[in-house]
Amino acid sequence: MEALFDSLALEYLRERERQVSFLSQKRIAIDLLGSAKGRLLEVGCGPAVMTPELLAMGFEAHGIDVSGEMIRRARQRMAGHPLEKRCRFSVDDVERLQVAQASYDAVLCMGVLEYLPRYSRALAQISRVLRPGGIAVLALPNRASAYHVTRGAYVSLRAFERRLRGRRNPYRLAHNRCVPWRFDRELAAKGLCKLQSHACNFMLFPLQELAPRVADALNRALLPISGAWFAPLLGAQYIVKAQKAA
Repeated sequence: MEALFDSLALEYLRERERQVSFLSQKRIAIDLLGSAKGRLLEVGCGPAVMTPELLAMGFEAHGIDVSGEMIRRARQRMAGHPLEKRCRFSVDDVERLQVAQASYDAVLCMGVLEYLPRYSRALAQISRVLRPGGIAVLALPNRASAYHVTRGAYVSLRAFERRLRGRRNPYRLAHNRCVPWRFDRELAAKGLCKLQSHACNFMLFPLQELAPRVADALNRALLPISGAWFAPLLGAQYIVKAQKAA
């Protein structure tokens, strides 16, 4: 996994901030962090695409990533920034954090949990390093969304067809997508009480693949419903704010 993200670091730096899907997540995550202040741990910081906004909000930010190349580019990006002294970066693994207990007032984790076979170890570590009353904002793909349900069915049918024809299926990186209501229960089991949730990335299959510009326009138009009760049935990304018990 480290080698994969090392290889993607430059592409991530060039493309991530232009993606409508990421911009939607970023806006919601910043809103959910709200008035929180103090020390923030950003899990999966990548090349510091969120760091300037986090510093502007008043946080003292510590970004971690399993990729040494991502961390190198994060340090490079923030070098010379007016608030550079209020951020630092290090290589670390969310399932085995090299951080003392109750070290942070907030944790932000986006684009990480879906690459883990199980969430339990990472959630236990996030809970451990949060101070009582601290806030965690977590984002990961939503398996229950219309997009992932329909696309998953299509991919399964294509794989079945290839097997019937005696063809080998291409390798695909596995993603551990969540079911929102089950994920909420996993949070609670680790001492993290859900306060609020949103869904975003309102994509339709195969519109996203066939007409990405139209899909992006639809995504933007539907963003105001991200907090609605039915949003997790439509939004391909689930974002939740949880609080560690005081």
